[in-house]
Amino acid sequence: MKRDKVRKKTHRCQVCGSYGVTQIHHIFGGPLRRMSEKHDFVIELCPKCHEKAHSDADFSFNLKHDAQLEWLWSGHTMAEWMEMMHRSWVYIREVSKPGKAREIPEDGPGRFDDEEERNEKGSLDHSRKRD
Repeated sequence: MKRDKVRKKTHRCQVCGSYGVTQIHHIFGGPLRRMSEKHDFVIELCPKCHEKAHSDADFSFNLKHDAQLEWLWSGHTMAEWMEMMHRSWVYIREVSKPGKAREIPEDGPGRFDDEEERNEKGSLDHSRKRD
């Protein structure tokens, strides 16, 4: 399989910092795997962290969350993200205040799979201002 933008390996885990054998993990897998390659949503992980990325839902969620924030903070818009990925792992208030500690409510971000539910919960509604 051809990998479009997988960076040169450093043999250092980008999560725990350990050196040694590493593996490339596609942060968005399955049907979004090609998007991971196209937009460099890949991360170099040690085998332990790589297994955790596939088996621990919270760990996987945090990788997706952080990748989305980094992409948005690099100048892209939420509308571009939604067109590409069709769901969000962040709240709009996180996007507008880079560097602020993450605020995750009980129901958590990323649980909204359709426009009506997102607007109903208010997480991605650009028409309302958030503090």
